[in-house]
Amino acid sequence: MSLACHVERSRSPSIDPVLVIGGVLQGRPGWSVRREHVLPLADLMSVDVPGFVVVSPTGAGPSIDHLCQVVTALLDDLGVTRVNFFGYSLGSLIAYRFAQRSPARVARLALGGVPLGIASRLISHLELGAARTAGGEPQALAESLADAFLEPVQSQAVRNGEVVHRLVRRLLVRAMSTTVTALPARRYSVTRELDPAGGLDDVPTLVFCGVHDTLGSPAQHRRFAANISDCRFAVVGDADHWIFLERREDTSDLVMRHFTGQSLAQLSCLVDFAAGDAIANTG
Repeated sequence: MSLACHVERSRSPSIDPVLVIGGVLQGRPGWSVRREHVLPLADLMSVDVPGFVVVSPTGAGPSIDHLCQVVTALLDDLGVTRVNFFGYSLGSLIAYRFAQRSPARVARLALGGVPLGIASRLISHLELGAARTAGGEPQALAESLADAFLEPVQSQAVRNGEVVHRLVRRLLVRAMSTTVTALPARRYSVTRELDPAGGLDDVPTLVFCGVHDTLGSPAQHRRFAANISDCRFAVVGDADHWIFLERREDTSDLVMRHFTGQSLAQLSCLVDFAAGDAIANTG
């Protein structure tokens, strides 16, 4: 398989290229870090990788290890020795495994919205939505998945919550239009490798999430971060899993501050922050 990659060149790069991989419904055209934050400092490489919403009805999709091999081949083809790797949502699983396999090729790592312990819940939403769709509710599957991915809009706990809800539901309706026939493959693909395993040494890492993230709570992200030897952990306020729709400016700044080795502790968007050994102290 091949990956769709878009490369934008910096006029005066001062750090290694930034490689970005997102997750479900988060393709390279515009979901991620703002190019205005990246290009003054580094080349920006944005990659589309098949997530579970584009799994073929006849197959379960590539493994995380295979996708890491494809990323390696892509970097080799581009002549890129080392990158600042940012993975979000399902993309964080690829970025983490890549850093474990090839730490010398990762200058710094940023992992956001990591799916943690959610496989069974996603399966429940998939199966409930598929049953309702088969029973004559054509948009039920998209609505069921939206319930899994989003903080309830009535909670008013995230910025631009109503707008984000409408947008995500519209995207899910479009992406899920053929999912009932693809359910067995999708069910397998979301259970196979969701939880990241093992630790990581020798790669400066940022782990972050929204305070209301529905695919991994701040406490779960903190426990995950404690397995990484050189790590910073941050929680962004007024956001759920769709943090780059809700607080794109703040999170783009957060990621690039990490990639340039700047302090994060005093950022006003953060409601929690810890680094090094302090991450293991959950207070």
